Amino acid sequence: MHIFQKIVGVSLFYFEESLFYMMTLNQTGFTLYERNNSISLISSGDSTLDELLSGGFHRDLVYLLYGDKLLTTNILLTTAVIVQKASCNGGLGEGIKVAFIDGNNRFNPYNVSKFAVSQNLSPKKVLESILISRAFTFDQMVEILENKLSILEDVKVVLISGITTMFEQYEKPTFEDLLRMIDGIKKILWKTKPLIIITAPLHEHSLFRPKGGKILSHFGNVLVMISDDDRRVEYVLIQHPYLPENMLLKWKPRKPKKKVPLKNTTLDYWV
Repeated sequence: MHIFQKIVGVSLFYFEESLFYMMTLNQTGFTLYERNNSISLISSGDSTLDELLSGGFHRDLVYLLYGDKLLTTNILLTTAVIVQKASCNGGLGEGIKVAFIDGNNRFNPYNVSKFAVSQNLSPKKVLESILISRAFTFDQMVEILENKLSILEDVKVVLISGITTMFEQYEKPTFEDLLRMIDGIKKILWKTKPLIIITAPLHEHSLFRPKGGKILSHFGNVLVMISDDDRRVEYVLIQHPYLPENMLLKWKPRKPKKKVPLKNTTLDYWV
């Protein structure tokens, strides 16, 4: 009975989705092109990523950023601030609600406040508009995304940090939990149509796939892999409905060598 209900629920979802596209068949390709160009993009706060995405995040797309945990989390933090700017300044409007689901335990209110000041925003108002839910186990992440996320009201942005960070056992029940999480995200997507940005680590046995495999990568409309090493940061656009595959590099400045004071130097310094 449970399986039957699950199959019916999935079928109804795809039926509604098909019905939506049937209702919009009277649009022409040029109409869609003009509509996409008229919608302002949201900056990520990362100039290289914005360049890769031809301006920033599009509100009608679901983004999956995977790879370096620190860089992807910082992008979520800066985005959580930028979206709260006025519409005329590249945001979605002051006072909008942002849902931040933290699976990496890296939400830093001090860095958010500092960046808010740099954007001429009140740190207090910015932090008050961010609704935070932290997950310390994979079961908690499943519960938040499947049941808690969809009951939020008036949320315009959903930021999910480390959706599969605690994804450890590659067994059938674990992948079923991942499907339940994605179904929960779809509920709020249909309810309020928010901007959704998800981050995930790189699969430990792959150089280009996110942790969570095809289930996660097929859900995202836009896939960007971000990797970091000592000399550079690599941004790779894997998938985008409008843009071709692309790669950009951000080179890190060389760290100057520390000057050794002449006083008390040993002979090894000169040899």
